[in-house]
Amino acid sequence: MHDLSSPRMRSHRPVKPILFYHRDQPYYEFTNFSPHPVEFAGKVYPTAEHLFQAHKFLDTDPALAERIRRLPSARAALEEAARSRRLQRSDWFDVNVGIMDMILEAKFTQHSHLRRMLLDTGESQLIEDSPVDSFWGVGRDGNGRNELGKALMRVRDRWNKSRL
Repeated sequence: MHDLSSPRMRSHRPVKPILFYHRDQPYYEFTNFSPHPVEFAGKVYPTAEHLFQAHKFLDTDPALAERIRRLPSARAALEEAARSRRLQRSDWFDVNVGIMDMILEAKFTQHSHLRRMLLDTGESQLIEDSPVDSFWGVGRDGNGRNELGKALMRVRDRWNKSRL
């Protein structure tokens, strides 16, 4: 019989995934809606969501991007970008994941307690438990792409590799 308390056996236990999405639950800070300002190109965006949505229009309609930056909530930024979809950059779906990586890198670098929190997740799978978004989250059926979780894990992995 194996001794499960030995270090060798403990290291083979599965790592529990970390789910995040809801404001009143742990790891809400990992969402783009968390109230952590992000500085980019000399401007401060109230949330990562503001910056992400503004990025859709920085080249095509800078005034709209600025209007999104100044909106009072992440939800308002998301809704304004959705209403203005026809004006977003034509290659958005080719570049959006890379832009998300850049925004998350900035957010978690600019807020050291968030960086520590992300690094402290170790090897856990990070899952955006969104019931409404099957691209950035896992969607209603839990089988979505989880691109936000994957982006966070890429940032975490880059930082862990740079520490070696």
